[in-house]
Amino acid sequence: MKICNIILSQLGRQTLALLGAHNLVDLRHGLQFHIQGSESVHMLQIILKPCDTYTLKFWSMSKRSWKLTEEDTLELYDWKLVRSNEQIYCDMLHDVIEEVTGLYTTLHPRA
Repeated sequence: MKICNIILSQLGRQTLALLGAHNLVDLRHGLQFHIQGSESVHMLQIILKPCDTYTLKFWSMSKRSWKLTEEDTLELYDWKLVRSNEQIYCDMLHDVIEEVTGLYTTLHPRA
């Protein structure tokens, strides 16, 4: 089974829906996707390390625009690493994602 599929099953479909996950990318050793609804985080990377823990990288996007002509505007996006958490076990994924993004990952309370 691919690592990205394992991560998807550990997160669950409900989590992806609550985060507004889109543009999912298989990173070979992890998963990357964009999220909606968080003011500070726009993209999340979950990378599996050889020690069987994850590194979570939270990215923010800002837009720069240049006026080329009266009709045309060029928009470029800058990505900035907001936070990186290392040595995260699979049972910690939801807590870390909620803490950093400010979004819920489940509809029911977790123990």
